[in-house]
Amino acid sequence: MSVASAPGKIILSGEHSVVYGAPALAFSVKQRLTVNFTPDLLPRLSWFAPDRAHEMALEKFSSLRHKLDAAFEGYLRGERSISEIFSRPAELIFYTVDVARILGNLERIPRGKFDIQSDIPVGAGMGSSAALLAALLKLFSKHEDLPTLIEQVRHCERLQHGRGSLIDAAAVTMGGLVKVEQDQASRLGGLPDLFDRDWYWIFTGTPATSTGVCVERVRTQFEQSDIWSEFSAVTNRIESVQKEIEQLSRAIQDNHRLLNRIGVVPARVAALIEQIERMGGAAKIAGAGAVSGDAGGLVLAYLPNQTPDALKLPALMRWGCVESDGLGVSLGGDL
Repeated sequence: MSVASAPGKIILSGEHSVVYGAPALAFSVKQRLTVNFTPDLLPRLSWFAPDRAHEMALEKFSSLRHKLDAAFEGYLRGERSISEIFSRPAELIFYTVDVARILGNLERIPRGKFDIQSDIPVGAGMGSSAALLAALLKLFSKHEDLPTLIEQVRHCERLQHGRGSLIDAAAVTMGGLVKVEQDQASRLGGLPDLFDRDWYWIFTGTPATSTGVCVERVRTQFEQSDIWSEFSAVTNRIESVQKEIEQLSRAIQDNHRLLNRIGVVPARVAALIEQIERMGGAAKIAGAGAVSGDAGGLVLAYLPNQTPDALKLPALMRWGCVESDGLGVSLGGDL
């Protein structure tokens, strides 16, 4: 058996604006996704989801990759929406494995089966999809060059997110605190100790709209807007005041207001953030958010000297302490 794993992530600042060249900050978290591969002799690759098993004959992988690449080109030409790329979600998994084969200069895809185990909440904006793709690419290619792995995670993610950024791919691959700007990713080290207490993630529910749909909706309304320079300024402030809690708290509040202006903070989530601010804290969505429905995915919250229990959250929401981890994608065992 061989194993690869990758962490989840939380965006500190720069979601959406990073697509337009503005800087973004994100950090990896202790929650991880793990892929376990077991070889066998059958001429197929299979993986097991909680609801069913998925499998594909080895000779079909290349044609699937070409089909999905062509579908994405159709999306870029405006001939289809990003939600029409896949006929079934499992296709992204098999596509990524074939990309890993090419990346690792493998003659053929290994025969066998794998399962996926994860404690990263799905649909929460914590990078579960990017972590899965990073783990698969690492597992099947054994590639060591991090910039290349990051670019390949992004390449695969484009099929579900459209014109996305490097931020998710960089954070789950490199680990630690990561900055992305103008398609360049750099690791800034670990998350400052200031985040070790009074910082929480709150999962407000899976958004009704996907990241790809949110990115495209924002693009249609704000692509030519000057608001992205305001996002850049607030992200630079957050980077420079990470050890000064009062200034950091104000910058997080300003970031929230910018996200609210571009329409990705559902009303119920905005009300929750207002409640946090009234209690002396600060909060913002930490992901794509949503352009419809009540749920906004993940919220990053600072609540001084209290926990989210004080918010009396709805039963479907859950929360946890922010726990950063500097370990990025990693591999164990042999194929």
